[in-house]
Amino acid sequence: MKNRILILSQYDIAAGKRGSADGPSAVKSQLIQKGIDCSNCIVLENNNSPIEHQNNFKNAKFIDTVVENASLLEQTTYNAIKSSKTPVILSGDHGNAIGGFSGLKNAFPNKRIGIIWIDAHADLHTPYTTPSGNIHGMPLAALAGIDNSENSKNKVTDEEIKHWNQLKKIGNKSIYPKFSFKDLVFIGLRDAEEEEWDLIIKHNIRHFEPKDIKNLGIQNVLTQTLEYLNNCDIIYVSFDADSLDPSISVGTGTPSPNGLLIEEAEYLFNELFNHPKLGVFEISEVNPNIEQGNQEMGVVISNLLAKAINQ
Repeated sequence: MKNRILILSQYDIAAGKRGSADGPSAVKSQLIQKGIDCSNCIVLENNNSPIEHQNNFKNAKFIDTVVENASLLEQTTYNAIKSSKTPVILSGDHGNAIGGFSGLKNAFPNKRIGIIWIDAHADLHTPYTTPSGNIHGMPLAALAGIDNSENSKNKVTDEEIKHWNQLKKIGNKSIYPKFSFKDLVFIGLRDAEEEEWDLIIKHNIRHFEPKDIKNLGIQNVLTQTLEYLNNCDIIYVSFDADSLDPSISVGTGTPSPNGLLIEEAEYLFNELFNHPKLGVFEISEVNPNIEQGNQEMGVVISNLLAKAINQ
């Protein structure tokens, strides 16, 4: 873990299912068993106890707590980068990416940052379009500073709008939006709603679906991804455990068929974890509780990470 720092962001309140808050420690435990030094580690404790008033946010569940959590992770990530460390974030739900990316952007406000989003889902919903109200389906929309209100199907309250605007401006409020859709690439995308596809088509967002990965091969997919992001100064990598095929990703909250094979994920980890432009490597949505005590998902992710670290 030379020149890297491990951050355990144990928040899962943005997800529809509790339990991924335990994912970071499960992965860390497996890394230690594999001989990886995790002593250089920062732990952000789970403070996700639901409060009654939070349940009033139908279209952005627990958004006030999500704002608090994202602010803490943003500052932690920012401080790590300013200490000349590359953060490796093991996070609970994918809503944590709001804090992780914001910390990177606020550390390099004048740099162009590309995002490689390895995920089954687009995570481009907003309170105006969400079918569930779960904010782990909204991080990219928040970071892009959009509402997508033209596709609205929800009646969003003034309180929800207030907190949503806070979420879009985590950290340095003058840095807004935090990235451009032209600097985003999806790998493994296969489960998105109409409102999200509308944004993908409208902004011509680069994406590789399972059929593309099968036809091109994962090596060519990554080559094209990095060529597409060549003008970016820094890269933020976000790996959602549900990007893996459900035959592998047993312990994750929202599995989806036709996911990445383990060899494909291993290739992505090895190439991106050690890429010279890497700014942050984030892994999310490992949920040991779904496995009923089975640590299989923690083993899978720790194997991928350990191989990348030991290269």
